[in-house]
Amino acid sequence: MDEHRYVSAIDASGRYFTDQHGAPVLVFGDSPWAGMVRWSPTQAELYFADREAGGFNTSIVSLIGAPDNGGLDEEGRTFDGILPFDGGDVTRWNELYWQRVDEYVRSACAHGNTLFLYPIDGWNVSNVFKYASLEDTHRYGAMVAERYARFPNIVWMTGGDHFPSDLTGRHDSPPEHDAKFEQVRQGIRSTGDTRPFSIQLGYPTSQSTDSPMWAPHADFNFVYTYLPTYRAVLDAYRRDRRPALLSEANYEGENNLPGTPVTGDEVLRRQMAWALTSGSPGYVYGSDDWEFHPGWEGRLDTPAVAQLGRLRQFFESLDWQALVPDESDEILVGGRGAPVAAGVEVGIMGSDYVTAARAGGSLVAYVPTARAVTVDPAKLAQPPTARWVDPADATAPPLEAAVGPSGTVTTPGRNSAGGEDWLLLLPVGTG
Repeated sequence: MDEHRYVSAIDASGRYFTDQHGAPVLVFGDSPWAGMVRWSPTQAELYFADREAGGFNTSIVSLIGAPDNGGLDEEGRTFDGILPFDGGDVTRWNELYWQRVDEYVRSACAHGNTLFLYPIDGWNVSNVFKYASLEDTHRYGAMVAERYARFPNIVWMTGGDHFPSDLTGRHDSPPEHDAKFEQVRQGIRSTGDTRPFSIQLGYPTSQSTDSPMWAPHADFNFVYTYLPTYRAVLDAYRRDRRPALLSEANYEGENNLPGTPVTGDEVLRRQMAWALTSGSPGYVYGSDDWEFHPGWEGRLDTPAVAQLGRLRQFFESLDWQALVPDESDEILVGGRGAPVAAGVEVGIMGSDYVTAARAGGSLVAYVPTARAVTVDPAKLAQPPTARWVDPADATAPPLEAAVGPSGTVTTPGRNSAGGEDWLLLLPVGTG
């Protein structure tokens, strides 16, 4: 069996993640936030084995539970009553709790799953960490880093629905939250741990570097948006050279932006395909079962999960790490529609913009609705063997995309899931 690969570092280009050997790794994640307190050991193993089989390689997880991150109570108690700390002191650890966390981290590792791990987050900071001093939170961060130094499958996170005092337009989070987050980060770094770190800010759309306070510390932009995902990813991509990872968008089965329909398969396809053609080095999925509703084990493998897994395989078959967003009209000269402007709140299905990215001799475009697009035939390699790829079944044989004399290319009807969204793969000339 091949050695597992983990998200371990940022490439020198600043655009994507690399594994422990320096090879590019495309992030494909899930969001079982409160798994550490909700899972039994058997359930944790079931979860990570299932996600490995489906091609997932990352999971967003909180180390300590709280009601607002899917946990059970304000003390961080597990499903069977185990508390993380003795007497509420975050530096006095209940070994039974932490042995179980060890087991879950080990299970993730055995299944090739990198944990985007929150030692402290925007929800438990008001509960479990409410009375912790800054010195306590610093020591806690160091203790976490020391205990999990032996595991290769950790990326550090903090925040979560967090609105720091310097975030334009929203100032909901008390300054002491930032102070405690920073002390945990410093505690981790004090041990010599250099693994990637970032912070999740607030909704309905944000990226880590929106906060001048946190921008110097964020090794990648945690892009968080309930709006058309290309907008936030493109903005982060243009801002600077650090990965612009779409880490949270609308979750399957939820309605995260008021007035928009419950998130189904097509919304999820749009979120992922828009992001990967706008500069994101991956996509993190989530579902309403982040709260682990009864029967969640039987809902892990929805049709959407299968579709997104095949989309991952399609992009991995490309030179994905070299893809550069193409917003020009040099190759796609017509039919793209208009992107939503920054700050405009519209749902995923309220935009029909065609995104595109180019690498070497190929351009891949995501066309979310039925239409004719126009390409410049002079820019295509000859013969112009353009192809339509079904985003609901992206590993199936592609369809020929006939390029008319004037460069018109028309979507081929409904895809295998009954939608009208398609991926267009164009051979681009090098002359």
